Amino acid sequence: MENALFANVQKLYDHRLYESVIPAASLLNTLLQNDRNVATLEMEYQVMLYLANAHYKERHFRLAYQQLESVLHTRRTMLRYKSACLTAIEIMNNQFTDVELRYRLAVCYKEVGEPGKAISTLLALSAKMRTPRINMLLGRLHHHASAGSKGKADAVMAYKDVLKECPMSLKSIEALLELGVDGIEVNSLVMNAASAPRNIEWLSTWIKALAQMYGCKHLEAAKTFQQLNDSTRLRRNEHLLVEIGRCLYYYGHNIQAEQFLSTAVMAYPYNMEAISLLAVVYELNEQSAIEQEKLFTQVSSDREFSPAHWFVHGQKMYSDAKYQRGLTFVERCLDMDPRHVEGHLLRGNLFISLQRYREAIEAFRNAQGLAPYRFEVYKGLFHCYVAQKRFKEAQTMCVWAIRSFRTSPRSYTMFGRTLFHSTNPAAKRSARKFVEKALKIDSSYTPAVALMAEICQYEGATKAAIKLLEKQVINYPNQNLYTLLGDILRIEKEPIKALDYYYRALSVDSNCVRAINGINSLKMGGSIGAKGEGTATEPGRGDGSNGMATPTPSGTPHQEWQSVNCDEPLEMSSVSGATHGNSEAAVMSEPLWQDADIEMLNNE
Repeated sequence: MENALFANVQKLYDHRLYESVIPAASLLNTLLQNDRNVATLEMEYQVMLYLANAHYKERHFRLAYQQLESVLHTRRTMLRYKSACLTAIEIMNNQFTDVELRYRLAVCYKEVGEPGKAISTLLALSAKMRTPRINMLLGRLHHHASAGSKGKADAVMAYKDVLKECPMSLKSIEALLELGVDGIEVNSLVMNAASAPRNIEWLSTWIKALAQMYGCKHLEAAKTFQQLNDSTRLRRNEHLLVEIGRCLYYYGHNIQAEQFLSTAVMAYPYNMEAISLLAVVYELNEQSAIEQEKLFTQVSSDREFSPAHWFVHGQKMYSDAKYQRGLTFVERCLDMDPRHVEGHLLRGNLFISLQRYREAIEAFRNAQGLAPYRFEVYKGLFHCYVAQKRFKEAQTMCVWAIRSFRTSPRSYTMFGRTLFHSTNPAAKRSARKFVEKALKIDSSYTPAVALMAEICQYEGATKAAIKLLEKQVINYPNQNLYTLLGDILRIEKEPIKALDYYYRALSVDSNCVRAINGINSLKMGGSIGAKGEGTATEPGRGDGSNGMATPTPSGTPHQEWQSVNCDEPLEMSSVSGATHGNSEAAVMSEPLWQDADIEMLNNE
């Protein structure tokens, strides 16, 4: 009976009917254990193999790793007795070799949250026995599970071993660059591999773009990827479109990022990576609310629930101001993928919206550990520290952002706004230098233009502020710039022009409160207006930006106006307002901003 049952279990496994293998193999295993007269070590070993691998295939990882541990123990016993049957089994089915069994056991340990055991299982194999798949898993485990320089060095070594045999492993290339390996070194490693294909100049460009992205040079990375899209046969490839969109989103060019990401989703509607990024970009571009609803409907119709699906649901709740429910979804996303960077950023923004700033700081710190190349990390921490009136820490975040993003106008604008709202006269005067640096990098960067207009107005150069804003709104119409321009013109006693700009703002957003207040002020005789209208721009943006942007007619959009959707917006002016009773805020940390000033001049 046992032989007949064994033959049937073997047949079920050969036909990959794993769910049927599990009960049949379990019954046979019990029969063999209860009747040692008919059981042989070879038959019992094969039954254990079928049962362990069937559990693995069915993703029963806890059951699988218990069975696989027993299998490896039995295998060692058979090796000790020099069983000829063992060699025959492994020759007939390469799924039952020691390398494959250890790989599967490591996967099981990884899935049940035992990365240390997974690493030690793989390290038991000699370097010569490790296949690229083994090395890739080992690299991921060291990369994601190990802390410190030792784990980083081991991960780098494992990824390099993958590239020696498989130079087209783009994920290994990206992982090495993320770990800080120089792009030239990675390119040399790929091109000098024995199996590297010839005439793949595009791969060197791809490596260069990724190196720029992880080096915080997001606009340069977008342009490098764009070269591939424009000048090679890779044009409109989904992965290339996503990378261009990702880099533009990281840089803050959200309208243009939306164009590339929506193209990718339109051509490949099940690319969840593109959909996740597009959901965020839609939220940043308020005029994309209808498209955001369509995207959410598309995701909701899927019966699959991956981390990306939960993230999109959380993003939609964030857009609808259902913050607590959004937290529920994003927690599910992070439970499934603890390294989901957008999930950690969304979690931080949700906590900010709920005014739970300590938890928000923790979320952004987690994101910083995973993606220090993201500006949103520093911006989120900045908002949290300002909300807690921890102004020195907020200023430190600005300095770190400048040191990390030397080619981005966002960091200089954020620091410029911090200095401009300081009570320290020297710091306030220094704000202009940082804003000028931002405009030197990108002369049409909207938040920098708005802040420079504020500075000009403060210094008494009102005509210069008006001229600057009028030039900007021609190419980059924006409701906040319209209201800002309207406020300045109203103060300058030019009611007709002011009224024109207020109505332009209302044409973009019929509920624009500042435009309505400005019109009411004109009706009442042109007074400065209600509380909160004294400043030229609305509060709530750490980088000098607030509100939403409209689509630009041409060229590159430069919107960075998305608020963190706090119930009570974070006012940078609260820094100066709090200084009267807070000595920490009253004394601007001069060494920090002066050091940043010197660094900026040295990098000219």
